[in-house]
Amino acid sequence: KMRIDNIEKYKDNWLHYRVKEKQNFFGKKLVIFGGGDSALDWAIDFASSSEFQNSGGTVTLVHRSDTFKGSEHSVNKVKKLAASNQLQLINNAKLSNFNCKGDSLVALSISKEDKEIKIAADHLLVFFGLSPKLGPIANWGLDITRKTINVNPENFQTNQEGIYAIGDIANYPGKKKLILSGFHEAALAAFAA
Repeated sequence: KMRIDNIEKYKDNWLHYRVKEKQNFFGKKLVIFGGGDSALDWAIDFASSSEFQNSGGTVTLVHRSDTFKGSEHSVNKVKKLAASNQLQLINNAKLSNFNCKGDSLVALSISKEDKEIKIAADHLLVFFGLSPKLGPIANWGLDITRKTINVNPENFQTNQEGIYAIGDIANYPGKKKLILSGFHEAALAAFAA
């Protein structure tokens, strides 16, 4: 979710956390926030679409870092689209404010390196992903590194006997945060348990 006062009341009006009907965004000034696969894929999809481009739509991708969590192929494609002016890419930035006229979005204020950038916008698409929260398991004596649990990649057991971890929370050398990897991890952990 966006952490800006009073923004949530515009959810499903001009603030979106998913795309229901792609055509509803044609001819609009879209600003997409995120740096993972969902944000990159939608930025590429809209910026590459001749229907979207021909309708007068524009795409701006804003990411809070200069390193992306999406696939290398998608990152390279976004950079190529930015270089050819098919989309605007703004790194190391975050939303600081929004301006409305009635219930319609008019502009966004983006903070980047102590300066404010104002972007004309009709719709805001947010694809931040999930932020892991360990909750009570943080006190179980597990070997934890930066909100992930270190596991043995042979069976996904933690440093505590009988406790296994799989998916994005599990950490081991060569870890890839992919759904496919999670299925593999689940099978090995289930057999070990």
